[in-house]
Parts: sequence; C-alpha cells; structure tokens
Amino acid sequence: MRHLALLALLVVSGGACAACNSPLLAKLAPPLSTATRPYFIRVAEAMTSATMGEPMRVAPRMFSAYQNEEACRLPRRIERLEAPTRTIALQLGDRLTLSTLRIVAVSDGNVAVPNVPIIIEAEELSPSVIELRTGDLDLAEGRVRTVGSGTFHLRIRTLCSATNAGITITGVVTP
Repeated sequence: MRHLALLALLVVSGGACAACNSPLLAKLAPPLSTATRPYFIRVAEAMTSATMGEPMRVAPRMFSAYQNEEACRLPRRIERLEAPTRTIALQLGDRLTLSTLRIVAVSDGNVAVPNVPIIIEAEELSPSVIELRTGDLDLAEGRVRTVGSGTFHLRIRTLCSATNAGITITGVVTP
C-alpha cells in the first residue's frame, strides 16, 4: 500500500523514482523527461482590441494588484483569443512594437469583447532571438528587439483565471 501511495505521488508530480530505494517503484515510476520545456517571461500587459483593425493598449505593467482584482471581478466568458495573423516576419535588429499586435477576445457567443486584460509573454531561448534583459529600454517602451536569427514565440493569455484563453504568435527572424 505504501508503494502505491508513493507511486501516485510520483505520477502526479511528474517525477521519477531515481532517488527511491524500492526496485518496484523504480520500474513503475515514469522516467524524467529529457525534452526541454519552453520558459516564458512576461514582457507586457495589455487590453484586447475591440476589432482586428484596432491597436491594443500595452504597457510593461498596466495593472496594479487592486486594478487586477477589479478587472477580474467582472464576469466575462471568453472562449478564445484571435489574431489576424499567427506569424510575424522580422529581420535581425528589427523592433516589434507590441501594441501593433491585433488581439481580440471572443466570447462563447462568438462576439468580440473589448478591453479584456491580457498578458504578453515571450519564450526565452538560448541563443537569444529577442532581447529579454531586465531593464531593457525597448521592453520598457513596449517593444521587443530581435538580436538573433531564428524563431520565437509570443504567448498571449487572459490575465484573469476565470477567462482561461490564449493564443501563440510565432516570430521568424531572418538576417
């Protein structure tokens, strides 16, 4: 019985039993994944556009804790986030102004819902494709700057936990 409880804990936590002393658990426990998981860094907060043609309001930190609580208090049923494009082509050294992204929140009734609080996160990569340093002047002004060739991802998701919707936009940087 004790082995089953430990196994359940390992399965739930996603861990492996390399450190345990039970040969039974070592055989039953899932191995550690060698795949790297993407790591995203919050680069901005924003309010969704009312239409695909309107820009978003974006700032590095738009909501205080109180404003966040107030914004999430409104009952909104957001089914999904939509964008006119899911791929952005950039060249090395370009700056992407995040307010140029067109993100629209869509309700479960298939109606656009303006001014839904969202978070914009950028995937941290090594070597870097976009600059994500703390204190970067571009980030402070709502832009990301390309510093390497390759592909990066921007994950945009609703800020409020009751409206769990998101979208990923892929940036392709060429020399």
